[in-house]
Amino acid sequence: MKELPTPNPLRRTNSQMGRGALGVGGWLVLLVLGVYCGASAQTVSWPSEAPPPPLAARQVNFPPYEIRTLANGMQIITIAHHEQPAVTMRLLVRAGAAQDPERKGGVAYLTSHVLDQGTTTKSAQEIAEQIDLIGGSLGTGSGADLSFANVVVMKDSFGFGMALLSDVVHNPAFSPQEIERQKEQAISSLRVNSEDPDYLASAVFDRLVYGFHPYGLPGSGTPDTLASVTREDLQAFHRRYYVPNNMILAIVGDVTADEAFATAEKVFGSWPKVEAPVPNAVDPPQPTRRVVIIDKPDSVQTEIRVGQLAIPRKHPDFLAWDLAVKILGGEGANRLHQVLRSQRGLTYGASADTEAMKQAGDFVAETDTRTETTGEALRLMVDEFSRLQRERVRSGELADAQAYLAGSFPLTIETPNEIATQVLNAVFYDLPMQDIVNFRERVLAITPDDVQRVARQYIKPDRLAIVLVGNARAFVPQLQSVGFTDYEVIPIEQLDLMSATLKREQRRAATFGSFGSFGALGVGPNAPAFSRTQVNPRAGQPPVPQAQNDRAALDLLRRVVDAKGGIAALQAVRSVIADADTTLQMPQGTLASSTRTYVMYPDRFRVDATVAGAQVVQIYAGGNAWVKDPNGVHDAPPAMRADFAASVKRDTIPVLLGATRGEYTVRLLPEEIRNGARASRVLEFTGGGLALKLYIDEQDLIAKQAFTTVGADGMSLEVEEVFSDYRTINGVRVPFEAQLMHNGQAIMKRTLRSVAFNGQVAETLFARPQ
Repeated sequence: MKELPTPNPLRRTNSQMGRGALGVGGWLVLLVLGVYCGASAQTVSWPSEAPPPPLAARQVNFPPYEIRTLANGMQIITIAHHEQPAVTMRLLVRAGAAQDPERKGGVAYLTSHVLDQGTTTKSAQEIAEQIDLIGGSLGTGSGADLSFANVVVMKDSFGFGMALLSDVVHNPAFSPQEIERQKEQAISSLRVNSEDPDYLASAVFDRLVYGFHPYGLPGSGTPDTLASVTREDLQAFHRRYYVPNNMILAIVGDVTADEAFATAEKVFGSWPKVEAPVPNAVDPPQPTRRVVIIDKPDSVQTEIRVGQLAIPRKHPDFLAWDLAVKILGGEGANRLHQVLRSQRGLTYGASADTEAMKQAGDFVAETDTRTETTGEALRLMVDEFSRLQRERVRSGELADAQAYLAGSFPLTIETPNEIATQVLNAVFYDLPMQDIVNFRERVLAITPDDVQRVARQYIKPDRLAIVLVGNARAFVPQLQSVGFTDYEVIPIEQLDLMSATLKREQRRAATFGSFGSFGALGVGPNAPAFSRTQVNPRAGQPPVPQAQNDRAALDLLRRVVDAKGGIAALQAVRSVIADADTTLQMPQGTLASSTRTYVMYPDRFRVDATVAGAQVVQIYAGGNAWVKDPNGVHDAPPAMRADFAASVKRDTIPVLLGATRGEYTVRLLPEEIRNGARASRVLEFTGGGLALKLYIDEQDLIAKQAFTTVGADGMSLEVEEVFSDYRTINGVRVPFEAQLMHNGQAIMKRTLRSVAFNGQVAETLFARPQ
């Protein structure tokens, strides 16, 4: 049977509700009553509202332990605990959902969940019958950073339990039938969770905090990623990570150290050592203020999550930080509970918790409240974040949190399973083992100054990630009245955790539209139509009248064309193939992608992109536009098609050639001055639907282009594209670095890897995919 892992720092646990101390007002009432009764010399027996004082701290005696390493690299931890005739074996694998292959979310989850569903020597039924026969238990599972298998048996079955653990972990059958059953169960669970406000709030919060870092993605995958997982994926993951030198085994219970080590050597010593891949640590995005509302119209209350990125478990500030968060919303103090429940009656409970993992950590405050009190509850929560960061905590408040943490610690080492958890945590996170023994002393050594220091360092009230799940129409007006005017509303049926925008219907526009700016680089996907003759390239249209331009503007235009490579070199460009690396600056963090762009003048381009592990294609051909992504092939929405067409007009090669033919009006605008010196000269191009400014540097190269368009919100958007690192390709100067700015904010950075002019570009590349 399955066994849930013991709650521990390896997994997120929610603080219990309803344990907040009495509100400040209650204490004042008691104080006033006491003074009054003393003055009147009356003896009145009032019931006491004060909580009982904590019991005196008892001595913590952590049992002796030993750590040895087998020749194959497996770490073995033994702890003698003879109070019960039982033995617990907890095996950890240093790989979890964070090591899932790209676009294969759920591999670690499925691998761990089929371990006990049959081996090469036993069927799933035989495993279940054998463990039940001896009165033991067997459980397997995974988390973000690890996978595990646990066995608990009576002392006389210790050898059998070790052999069964070895067989399950080392020889899984990966039965196709069991894999499909586990996939169906996982997908069914996800579909149920997709309607659960509590689950949705936590899942969206993780995405906001961690972006596309593995910690931000669902650990068990999504229906789409699970459907793509194969038996070969599980076998490859098992071969790569389920190796002895990537494992820790804790043996705790009624055995001697020598007996435990001898059995471990006998059972696991023959496993061959295999070099496990070195984790490729990727930093999560820096905290960014973002308020996301998941609209669930049938909700009568709102789930609220507020928090941000924090610190990993091994960080030296972790203990002080953990106490700071407990003061905010944990056991022993819990300001949030006092304010939201005891004083305002807005909720049944509120809490805050830390989640500290290998690579990073976060903290989150959570509650639920009636729809009509959503705005008030959110405002109070955010204010408490600010207060903790701004004000020094009271000594008594800290003492209460310390008393709880130090006093509850002995309860976490009462059973062999709990003792194993503590030791495994220390080894897994590379923490000093002495930290377990002197835990109480370290907790009590934290001062109010320590708490204020970490609160000021790690709480960023202006960069909190906020998630609200509920009836948006009913509570959105409240948000504006309490100071939250910048938010996103996503209908629950359109939520997509794997989308950069979190919104399914906007996935194509957001993903593909991001690449539309390449055309302005002169080698990008959105190249405009142009002709080497003095006529408008649109078939059947009369020649464009020659525009009247001032002499200074034409002189500068000529120098810019020459610096770009000259008229002959520019006219010779008939097609472009370019490979690039791109970084998109999304609200929830950076999103890296790679692209290959094909341009065929006068009016075709294609972009093949790999973004967030997905293969996407955008195509524009003579006024028609479509996109292809994992959801299929779609006509580009009118706004996207218009954006493609406009960016075609802005391609710098045709703009320069068209201007020399008189197709545009060219004006020399006042020079751009920066720090008292001329930064660049400015040429303005207008006519034929074009309105564009080119900023020219001292070498007569285009340093920047700027134009005004309409953003997704219908508001005017000032766009700038800054170019640098010019290199010569077939006589044409090409900027290998470019940065896109929206209203002065960096949105995208692009670095070309290679550019080729006039290579073979097949017409079929621009045909609509089937």
